[in-house]
Amino acid sequence: MGNTFTEFIKQRRLESEHTLRQFSQNAGYDVAYISRLENGLITPPSDLDKLKALAKAYSIRYGSDTWDKFSDLAAASRQSVPDDAFANPVVPRFLPVFYRKMRKDKLTEDDIKQLTSLLTGEKTA
Repeated sequence: MGNTFTEFIKQRRLESEHTLRQFSQNAGYDVAYISRLENGLITPPSDLDKLKALAKAYSIRYGSDTWDKFSDLAAASRQSVPDDAFANPVVPRFLPVFYRKMRKDKLTEDDIKQLTSLLTGEKTA
């Protein structure tokens, strides 16, 4: 399923077999708002209650793995870090190092794969 917020929510809507207009009407949102979200013309809401309401419209249950992906993609779309990420005490120490590496060395796809492997404990091919 989509790697960006816009791809993710559009795919969710298409899987529900609703047109943009049908989906918006059923969910109680203005069709122009959903269209702008799905096309990346506006960023997802940063307010948690508004984000939860939007997730509910896309049949995403708060606290589920799908919610985690939805909220993480929303944060990335807003160019922010999810608030709950800071529950892990390592994050405030890790992020500044990651940002510096990203700026100086211009991370490559291989760098990202290695980092992902380290964080998940999975071996890279």
